[in-house]
Amino acid sequence: MKHIILKVAIILITTGLFAQNKNYKKQWEFPAKDSTMYVTAEQQKELYATEAEMQWFKDAKLGVFVHWGPALFETDALSWGRNGERPGAGKPATKGVNPEVYDNLYKKFDPVNFDADKWMQQVKDWGAEYIVFTAKHHDGFAFFDAKNSDYTIMNTPFARDICKELAEAAYKANVKLFWYYSQPDWVHPDNLREKHYENYLPYMKQHVKQLFTDYGRIDGVFWDHLATKYWQWDSYHILKDLKKWQPGIISNARVGFGWPLEDRGDYDTPEQSLGPVDHHRYWEACLTMTDKWLYHKNGPVKPYETVLSMLIQVAGNGGNLLLNLGPDAKGEFVEKEAKQALKVGEWIKTYGHTIKNTRRGIYIGGDYGSSTQIGNKLYIHVLQKLGNTTEAAIELPVLPTKILTAKGITNGFKNHEIKNGKLILHFDKTQFNNNLDNIVELTLAEDPSNFERIETWKAIPLENTEFNVSESSFSNENKKGDVIYDAKGNVFSEGIHLKKWWEPARDDKEPSLTLDFKSPKKVKTILLSENMRSHCVREFTIETKNAKGQWSTAFQGETIGEGLRIKLNGTPIYGMRLNPTKKTKNIQITAFNAYE
Repeated sequence: MKHIILKVAIILITTGLFAQNKNYKKQWEFPAKDSTMYVTAEQQKELYATEAEMQWFKDAKLGVFVHWGPALFETDALSWGRNGERPGAGKPATKGVNPEVYDNLYKKFDPVNFDADKWMQQVKDWGAEYIVFTAKHHDGFAFFDAKNSDYTIMNTPFARDICKELAEAAYKANVKLFWYYSQPDWVHPDNLREKHYENYLPYMKQHVKQLFTDYGRIDGVFWDHLATKYWQWDSYHILKDLKKWQPGIISNARVGFGWPLEDRGDYDTPEQSLGPVDHHRYWEACLTMTDKWLYHKNGPVKPYETVLSMLIQVAGNGGNLLLNLGPDAKGEFVEKEAKQALKVGEWIKTYGHTIKNTRRGIYIGGDYGSSTQIGNKLYIHVLQKLGNTTEAAIELPVLPTKILTAKGITNGFKNHEIKNGKLILHFDKTQFNNNLDNIVELTLAEDPSNFERIETWKAIPLENTEFNVSESSFSNENKKGDVIYDAKGNVFSEGIHLKKWWEPARDDKEPSLTLDFKSPKKVKTILLSENMRSHCVREFTIETKNAKGQWSTAFQGETIGEGLRIKLNGTPIYGMRLNPTKKTKNIQITAFNAYE
């Protein structure tokens, strides 16, 4: 009876929270002040950037995101670490820093080591072409000399217009500059309330006009509308003004929901995910160098190998990587993060021509990796690693045009052949796994963009009905091994990262995740991923089980990161086991899948 009562109580609480959250979101949505704020599909089309205006952005491939603010004194969550009302958000705050404390942290914000010129040099050294800076986040603090507010950088001990200095430095360094600007403002008393149109909207428009008219050339805008409608910000007229003030400016998709056409802004912005492999338009993956957007002194820093793997996958699938680094209270980037970013830049100096200025390749991303192309050059980026297979060869569908030449950009490529309707690339096995990315340049008789893209992989893993899952331990009931096979819970949507992973107990000295197959499987590929916020594995092995129940090592690796594919020889196995043996933080595995 106690169990029944407890279950009923949980259901009632959960239902109540759902209703509360649903109503919370709805209270911030209301009609436009007048009909001119609504637009037709034709009016929406007027706002799209041209292909010529988008070209530099599509060529860039890598940008640096900077989340910063006085909040770092008390929390590692910018705006979301404030416990108070959240106009425009989908959920109410349930914890965080008291508003009376949070909203006064700016009074001690004094980043004495901030150097805008040094920042721009670092951006360039890291191989990036543009920077997106948080001029104003949801918490309302302005990093510019806002004339209609006291809650600005000018009223801190620092008392210098950081946006002005960044704009000047970006122009000198030839780095493209975006302002991040949150339309919702959690400290303004009239934002999304009764006098929103009378008081808040003019306040916001004054900010926007200042940011895009007083600071020279601004190349783009990164909005962040949360759960609001486009007309609440008069987005149509604001975007029209931006195009007048800054000809050629581009805008992300977060300009408010409710537009007549599905495509909002000029490009999509998946967050904490690598995004789609064959999207219908350009996109930008917004990812963090640590597990937080704001400064996190002891956060799990992504190794450069992981960042590069993500960059290569994103570029090959038609997008940019926007990598976030959070400066500290003195105005400097965290040394450990900057060190890894610099290694990314060093790799780009050597191999960047196979990424930058290219477009997604004719081969859609798959278990092999991804492809990029420019003119009649096609670059195959082989990210797959070799497990217990004897041959270092990658098979792809045959191309619709003749290959004139094939050469290895990285060491170890031997030759190619066309056989049984397949393009087979042969590599030296000893060199293959030593390369982060095995790159092959194919010179084709025709420009591959003249042909339809080619699917390379039916990415359908074994279903969880075909195996039993067991783990050495788990940190709590919601972090058991089987939760990562709940596809419904792990479907990506914009602004939402995957929320289910296997996490072993902290005192587990020999963590392992095991799949026992109910019948033998001819596994050709294993896919592994970690939680995007915690790429912390630094050594691991994968074992496979034979018919006698004996386990043998099929692969040994160091970093997992996002979307690591491991090639096996395809002989029948009865199970597979992941053993993470070294880590820097808590292990969080989001994918451990087998493909026949």
